[in-house]
Formats: sequence, structure tokens, C-alpha cells
Amino acid sequence: MIIYRKAARGALLGALLLTNALPPVFCQTTSAAGSGSQIPSDSTANIQAPAPATSEDDKKRLRVNPLTGQTTALSGHYTPLTPEERWKLYLKQSYWSVGAYFGPLFAALALDQATGTPPEWGGGLKGYGRRVASRYAAGNLVQNSFQFPVAALLKDDVRYIGSNQHGFGRRFGHAVLYSFMTYNNQGHRTLNVANIGGYYFAAAVSTTWLPESQKLGSYTLSNGSASLALSIPVNMLQEFWPEISRTVFRRK
Repeated sequence: MIIYRKAARGALLGALLLTNALPPVFCQTTSAAGSGSQIPSDSTANIQAPAPATSEDDKKRLRVNPLTGQTTALSGHYTPLTPEERWKLYLKQSYWSVGAYFGPLFAALALDQATGTPPEWGGGLKGYGRRVASRYAAGNLVQNSFQFPVAALLKDDVRYIGSNQHGFGRRFGHAVLYSFMTYNNQGHRTLNVANIGGYYFAAAVSTTWLPESQKLGSYTLSNGSASLALSIPVNMLQEFWPEISRTVFRRK
């Protein structure tokens, strides 16, 4: 119980401090010049002018994958997020979707339970429950509360940028690349500073409730890097999700 109380205090304090700053940040206009290292014209998207959105359009545009907890923006028909959409997507990816909870379940199993990290929490359902709670607090409450406002300030996208190419190899390479890259509001490819920084920030904050054996520096580096590496297969799943959903779930 002490572990859960520490986790709740640390996560809620970080989330409250960060989310108090979210609405003003998201209310900035999207017309300002983009930030980040821009790559020449061959990596510039075909930007579409925003069309009047219907409720169905809004649902599709902000649909969160139930397995990955992510949303996809198509590179061939790219439309930047509006400030209101950024705020809605933050809430959906953090709290109000199946993917918001499946992600921590999977990450806790793949990164923590499988390796017995931290060893003080033991194994079995009790140890796994602690690891899931820690992953949810770090991955949703802390990481998203870092990533979304930083991306809004940089005018960068928080969604996975899907490929408009054909062929498994090209789409595979695209999914790997966009584990590290994203688009800015001008449709230029840029380093995904907010997302990458969020992994390490969340790992650092989680040491406030993890056992003392998990040192700040070493755990931040190892766990942040492991989370970044895990984003590659997650993005592959996101990239090929249309085919998977049509084959497995018979969805169009």
C-alpha cells in the first residue's frame, strides 16, 4: 500500500502541475512557424486545408487505437491538429480510451514483469499489479502531460505519422523512422523531441515511487531507452493496423 500511495502522490502532483498549464498552451494558434530540424522538400507533406468537421469526422480523426493507444495522421493528406484537437486527444490518450489502459498493461508485462524489474516487487499478480500502476502513472499521467504541451509549444504533431507508400519494406522502414520523427505544423519532418523527451522524463519521475535500488540516472537511461525501443514495434502495429483490423476484425 505504501508503494501505491507514493505512486499516487508523485503522479498526481506531476500531472496536476503540468495539466494546469495545458489549456493555455493548447490555445496557441497553429499558424506560427514550425520548430525543430526541418528536412528539405522531399520530406514535406501534402498539407490539406481544414474542412468543416462533422462529429463523425472528429471521431475518425481522433480515433485511438485500442492496442497501441495512439492516433494516426496520414502523411499523404496531412492536416495539423487544432489546439482544441490537441486537448481532446490528450484526454483520450491519457484517460478516455481502451488504448490508454492497454498500453500500460502491455508495457508492464514486456518491460518489467518479464525481467522482474524492480525485484523488490516480486512476481505474480501482486507484482504485476504494482508494475501496471507504475506504468500507467508514468506513461499516461506523467509522459503525456510532458509530451503534449511541449509538442504544442514546438508546433509538432503528437500522432503517429502513417506512410502513404506501398510495399511492406518501405512501410516497415517508415514505422522505424517515425519512432524518432514527426511532422511540424508546416508538414516538415522534424525530430520528435516531445515524445523522446517524454520517455526519459517519465522514467526519471517514476524513481520517486520505485524502490531505492532504482537509481535516478541509471534507471532513467535504461528505462527511457527501453520505452523508446518498444515504440518501434508499437509503431509497426500502428502502421499496419488498417490491414490487421480488416483481416481480424472485419472492419473497413
